[in-house]
Amino acid sequence: MHENRHSDRRRLFTVAGVDCRITRYAWLSGPFFFLFGTLVALARQPDFPLEATLIRGGVYGLLLYLSNVFHSIGHVLAGKIVGSPDGSILITATFHVNSHVCDRSICTRWTHIGRSAGGPAATLLLGCLALILHGGTGPEWLSFLGMANVVVGIWLLLPIPRLDGWVIWGELLGFRRRSPN
Repeated sequence: MHENRHSDRRRLFTVAGVDCRITRYAWLSGPFFFLFGTLVALARQPDFPLEATLIRGGVYGLLLYLSNVFHSIGHVLAGKIVGSPDGSILITATFHVNSHVCDRSICTRWTHIGRSAGGPAATLLLGCLALILHGGTGPEWLSFLGMANVVVGIWLLLPIPRLDGWVIWGELLGFRRRSPN
């Protein structure tokens, strides 16, 4: 028997009227971000000793995870600013997913654009602030945080399905279809 896909989502807490939910496999996000951070550390400096690479990978993974949280908060705050009804943040084994269902009579194209732009805007802001604080002479992890967020922020603005840019550009250029509510 097929299980309801929402049955394994538990509410952790509510922030600014937005539920933060978690899947049963969300615990895998720790090992996922550690592994991803370690691969980045290995790619950046392949000649580092294994122990140093694992430590650096843990730091990178934690920074990427916190960046993911900051991105989600950007969506929530932007949604509040543009009047989007409450949605939810879903913490999965990989990334946080922001969702909301909005009646067309309430949510205009500008509501969708504003809410969708909040995540990449927060990501780019975090990246730029980290790079400014780094100033070319700061700690290496700050440079990584800045560069990673700028690259990811730009990537998220591309008109690729499932990315924020798909919603933004789709609403602006009219190629994204919203289901009637």
